[in-house]
Amino acid sequence: MRAKILACVAVIALSAAVVVVASARTTANGLPSYTDGWQKWPRINKKPFRSTGPLSSAHTGVKNVYASKRKVGSKYPNGTVIVKTIVKPGTKYVGQFAVMRKVNGRWRFIEYERSSAKARYSLLAQGQLCQSCHVMAKSNDFVFTKR
Repeated sequence: MRAKILACVAVIALSAAVVVVASARTTANGLPSYTDGWQKWPRINKKPFRSTGPLSSAHTGVKNVYASKRKVGSKYPNGTVIVKTIVKPGTKYVGQFAVMRKVNGRWRFIEYERSSAKARYSLLAQGQLCQSCHVMAKSNDFVFTKR
């Protein structure tokens, strides 16, 4: 009986993973399709910035942050996607692309990088690594940029 329950749980978990991957189709440049149009989203920092306070080493370079939806009260609504673009020192293109996506009240974190302006983005980091830093901004719905 226990083996059947474990098998069912495994099938459900695998199915959920397939749904998450399927809903996160990538575009030609390697970024998830839910980030399409980020260039037209409102920028939530007043001007480009270089530091992120105590975490400035997490994303070295010139940064801008964009949000697909505005806060409702002190929280971002489900479905919000927040994008941080990072132009690394000595370059003129977005070399890192950090994404927060709010699903069922929880943020999903993923970060991409590329080696040139024409290169395709590839996965750099995700999940707990990102979340362990963003917990410091819990009072601002895990978003460091306050606007």
